[in-house]
Formats: sequence, structure tokens, C-alpha cells
Amino acid sequence: MAHRVIQLCGFLLALCCLAVTPALAFDPTAQTSNLLLDEALTVYYGNLARRNAGQPPLRWNRQLTHASRWFAWDSVERRPTPYCGHRDTNGQWPSDRAVIFGYLGSSGAENAYCGYMQPQDAINGWLNSPGHRNNLLDPGHREIGLGYYRRAGDGRGYIAQMFGNDAAHAPVIIENEAINTLNPNVALYIHQPAETGGFAGRRAATELMVADNPCFIGANWQPFTNEIRFQLPPGEGWRTVYVKTRDAYGATAIVSDTIYLGANPPVAELAATLSDRQPTVTLTGLSHPTLPQVQFSLGWLVDETYSTFNLLWGTGERIADPAAWGGGAFRLGLAGGETSAWVWDYNPVVFKDRPLVAYVRLKVANNASPAEVARFTVRGGGVEYGPLRLRGIDFAAAGQYQEFALPFTFHGIEPFLTFQFWRSGNTDVFVDAVTIFTAPQPIANPLTLAVPGGNYRGQGVWVRYTDGTVFTPLSEVSPLPSQPITAGQYNLMIERTANPPAPLTITSPCARANWQVAQTESWLSGVAEDGILRWGINHNGLATGVYEGAITFAAPGTSFRLTIPVRLHVVEQLFTSYAPLLLR
Repeated sequence: MAHRVIQLCGFLLALCCLAVTPALAFDPTAQTSNLLLDEALTVYYGNLARRNAGQPPLRWNRQLTHASRWFAWDSVERRPTPYCGHRDTNGQWPSDRAVIFGYLGSSGAENAYCGYMQPQDAINGWLNSPGHRNNLLDPGHREIGLGYYRRAGDGRGYIAQMFGNDAAHAPVIIENEAINTLNPNVALYIHQPAETGGFAGRRAATELMVADNPCFIGANWQPFTNEIRFQLPPGEGWRTVYVKTRDAYGATAIVSDTIYLGANPPVAELAATLSDRQPTVTLTGLSHPTLPQVQFSLGWLVDETYSTFNLLWGTGERIADPAAWGGGAFRLGLAGGETSAWVWDYNPVVFKDRPLVAYVRLKVANNASPAEVARFTVRGGGVEYGPLRLRGIDFAAAGQYQEFALPFTFHGIEPFLTFQFWRSGNTDVFVDAVTIFTAPQPIANPLTLAVPGGNYRGQGVWVRYTDGTVFTPLSEVSPLPSQPITAGQYNLMIERTANPPAPLTITSPCARANWQVAQTESWLSGVAEDGILRWGINHNGLATGVYEGAITFAAPGTSFRLTIPVRLHVVEQLFTSYAPLLLR
């Protein structure tokens, strides 16, 4: 696909070319306050132009901005004479620079100004040029980077404006990406997730919730809509709005945007408000009373609604089924010999050479037979796994969906990943869905998960617990932005006759005064306040020894819990010891 790159001195069409990392003599992560303000205003004024043209606003992105800043600097400082173009001094184009600076979505469209311009003047100039206008108002864009550079010595400058669309990210934008607002009742635009297809793709959101805290305390699910108003907390300062979306299968994602409520925003702090991506995500609250391992999925699911799901032979049809995920399934019917269907994905690189487990969700009309009634295989890039042969008696009940696991690896020897299903007995078999999970690994809390593809942008994480044979149904761990609450085990030592120590505190924007507090031992106690969790010990009456307990804070009506393990050492006397002193 060709990418449009537009400059005021002409029109240029460019294709992607080989990327070579530029020498970063300039640090694009830093920006002067004046130029940072110019960048922010150019994003905002551009969004106002999009609004007037009936197009949704764009979210200001960190990686695209770093790429744009570097190019603006390169066009001034590494060119002996004024330059007007889109190819940098390393011979690279916008689509190359976006990837080099970490943007993993679709990119390459770029507008440029071959000199310094005030933000509104830059937008007006682009709007008055057909090619630039098309880039600025393109409905396919969702994120934007702005790079301003101006040399102090002679005033020579450059502006680069780069556009992107990352299928992993459906942003929320507050007030068209305004820097600040005096009205706490703000307008939000929430992009619908792009339906990308494929086994690792995303599906359209059906519901959303909005909150002023990353734990969504006090928020409720409502039907998805692109536009909504939200009341910011009172006072003055930066305000972040969090939006959580959910699709028909329960897969979620969290996005956010930030605006300053008040008249005088601190401009230097704007740099912290850009959208971002991470290669990893840290999860907390992972535990199971008996199963030692855990598996993860970023909503990887395929079912009969996929375009590649087809009947191969025999009798089969898609049916409505309220018990199936998404409300539908595929029936492999009785028709002479066996019935078979398959579904495939082409070159799912996110899975390549990664040990995985496929969980197929099936039900049978009759589970009485001790003979085989169904089977399932995975063909993972030229290697076949299975078949997983299922007897009627392997199903706990007739007419009830049950999951079965089959480990596999997509090697990429050939580019297709294929799941195939058979009805091989004398009963109808119903195929609901297949979910894909990472291979089991030991439970750790917290646990940092390397996200396949390295593009974590707020996706909810599904988990299963297992011992390699038994496994739990999937559940969700919703990663919290910046992990606002984390706690490891506390080891405390105190003299038996000493007074109880002062309470310990954990601060969090999620904490609320109505949170429930529960402790396993009477010597532990705690209280929840808005923004603060306090807990402490009272060892009065305890004999010397080691005591273990835990205190848990839980948000009513949600799955959010914070459990703090505590080991208490009660001793007769504490002694001060000194390390030996060595003179040289």
C-alpha cells in the first residue's frame, strides 16, 4: 500500500523502504516548553478542523511525536541548506521512522512545513493544500505525532506531522485533545476497536464504562457509544479519564486521556499526557489455592463467525445458541460418514515459535457412548498436533459445553495455522469457540508478562490456572495503568513489651472509604479512606514467636482485591549490631 507524504513545496508519494536506525545525536524525548506548546496546539487545532469536517479527533501519540521531532531536527541541523521533503538524511521515509521510534501500527502519511509556523497558521496552510488536507482529514487515522524544531541561532525551523492507526489501540480523546478546560463536564470521543480478523485480532466493543480512576471504582457498564460526556472531579489540576471497553466475548481494553482542569496548565508536564505503548505488562492478584501454574491470553479467540470457518464435508450449519459465547455455534450434524469443519488464519506472526495451548469448547447431544464421538487437531505451520480424540463419556453432561486442551506451536514452516473439527460418532457435535493461551508457567505475584508482538496498549488479560492436566475456566485480570496498588510480603519485628507501631499506609487513586477490609488474624487491622489504605498490627498479648497473617482490601461490587501478606516476629529484645570497621 502506498503511503502519502505531503510537503508544502510539492507532492510526494513514497513506499516503505528498508529501515536503518538513525544516529540519535538529538534526543526527541525532550522538548522546550515553547515548542511543546506549539505541538499540543497544532494537535488541538487539527482536531477542530477534523470536527468541522465531520471526522473523529486524533490522539496525540508519543512514538509518532518522537519520530516527527527527530525528523524536524534532522531537516535543519543535518542539512547544509534549507530542505523541503520527507526523506531524512539516512535515506528513510516516514513509515520507516515510525517503526524505528517504536510505533507498531500502520503509519507513513506525513505533512511537513519547511520552516517554522505558528500552530494555527500551519493548520490553515495544510487545509488550503489538497494533499495536506486529505492527510489531515483522513478518516482512517486515529493517532498523530507532531514535531517542531527551531534553531535558536538563525530561526530556521521545520514542522513534521505524522499520522497513524494501531489496530491494538482504540483511543479516547477529551475535548478534541485540548490542553485544558474550565468546564469540568467534558466531551469524550471513544474510537470503536477495529475488527482486524485473525486469531489474535480484536472485535467490536459492545459495552463501555468510564471512570476518573484506573480501577473503575463506582463505574458501571453501559452500551458502547462513540460520544459521551463525563464529569471530572472538582478542583484544579491534571485529570485523567479512563475508558474500559468490552466485546461480546468478554475481552476488554483500557484506554485513557488527560486534560488540565483550570486556567494555567503547566506546559512542561504535557509530555506525560501522550498515548504510549509498552512491550510488557505487570499483573497482580495472581493466585490459586491448589494449582501452581498460570496461562495468559490477550483475548485470542476464534469461533464460527470467522470468515475462514467452513464446512469441509458432511452436514453442518451455523446455529443460534444462547449457551455459546457470542450467542452462536456450529453444528456438525449426522450425515452418513464423518462431518468435518475447519477454520484457519494466515501467518499469525504474533504466535510464531511460541508454545501455546488451544482450548476447544464443544458439546454433544448425547454423552453416553464409550466410543469416539469427536476429535480435534491443530496444524501449526506445517506440524500437526493431535488428534485429540473425545469419547461421549469424556463429556460431563449432554447438551453442556466443555473445554478440552491441546498444546501446539506455530512454527511458520508453512504460513497457515488451522484448527479442524470432526463429528466422528452417532451424535451431533457443537463447536462453540477455540481460545489460545500461552504455555503454563509458575505463578508469581506480581508477574511481568512479555506481550507477544511487544505492543501492549491496555488490552485485558485472560488467565487460566493449571497443573498441566486440570485447568480452570478463563477469567480476566485487568492490568491497572501504572499499577497504582502493589504490595509484597511485609516482614515486621517488634519487642514483646514495645508499643504497637504506627499504621502503615498505601496511597492509590483507586482507594475509597467504602472498601471492605478483612484480616486473617486478630492482631491485624486496617481501614480504607479515599486515596489511602491504612493497616497496622497490635501485638499486645502475643508470646514471642513468628506469626503469619494477611489483610485484604476489596472494592464492593468489583473483582478488585489487594491482599497484603504479613510475617510478624515478636521477640524479647532487639539488639543493635555493628559491622566491623576496616581501615585501609
